[in-house]
Amino acid sequence: MKSASFDTTPSVRRSRLDGANRREIARKPMTKTIVHADDSASVRRWVAEQLGELDLKVVSVADGEAALQYLKESVCDLLLTDLEMPNLDGLGLLAAVRELPAHRFLPVLVLSSKHPTEFDPLRRQGVTGWLVKPVDSEHLRRWVRRVLPE
Repeated sequence: MKSASFDTTPSVRRSRLDGANRREIARKPMTKTIVHADDSASVRRWVAEQLGELDLKVVSVADGEAALQYLKESVCDLLLTDLEMPNLDGLGLLAAVRELPAHRFLPVLVLSSKHPTEFDPLRRQGVTGWLVKPVDSEHLRRWVRRVLPE
């Protein structure tokens, strides 16, 4: 098996959020870890930038296989995944993650260009929410805040 590389985005960024949002975040600092699996490097960079503004650690990987390898070795607070990826797609990743005792109840958000016409079966598999690409940055941050445990 080839070794996977993980890109973690440090949370030391100056926020571009307005003053009210900065104060709210300062009162409730989020030091959570998100694993983001997407085969598009530009999407991974954009998501890391958006979530870095919330003081989240983002571990970016290029496919489901790399995400699964990371999750077998580490814990995280949220999985954000695309559905169509090489090596192991989002559905395969979700099934494998649910077999890991430490991540059986891990919140999962799908970020996909596909419309959620078949969301009910995914919800039964533990998908918490679905965001359609391209997604607005505030919509992404709102969903992440809603899904992450306090």
